[in-house]
Amino acid sequence: MKKLFYILLLFTLLLSACGKNTEPKEVAVDKDTSVKDIVGAIVKNKYTVEEDKGIVTISIQDTDVREGLKSQMIKDSTKIFAEISKLESVKTPSIIWSAPLAGPNGSEKMTEVLSIYFDEQDFKEVNWANYNQLNIESIATHYTENDALED
Repeated sequence: MKKLFYILLLFTLLLSACGKNTEPKEVAVDKDTSVKDIVGAIVKNKYTVEEDKGIVTISIQDTDVREGLKSQMIKDSTKIFAEISKLESVKTPSIIWSAPLAGPNGSEKMTEVLSIYFDEQDFKEVNWANYNQLNIESIATHYTENDALED
């Protein structure tokens, strides 16, 4: 019985060690850092970055959303906003997350599940230094999520 307990304990530890890391990576931001550099260091999903005169739109396709769920998207988004706030060129950023959702016929297609936008004034007013304590849902200029997105 004792052996079984130790085997189960070892198995549990191995499973937890193989799990998804929930803490976003630290990014070194300097004058040569781009928005793409920051996003690429934080998310491992497919993404695109569009920039035009301070307006930045980041589109992320999270194909394993069932594992990361809303909380991971929120953590990654908040970290991205905090890091790009250090770039003088960014004025009004937005992040759009898409994930595969099953349609009525059972086929999956990429669908927007989370959208977070800051206008220039709101983005400047946020103290991003303690980004992990911010409630992005309440401070964003515009925040929407799909009903299919769960915590």
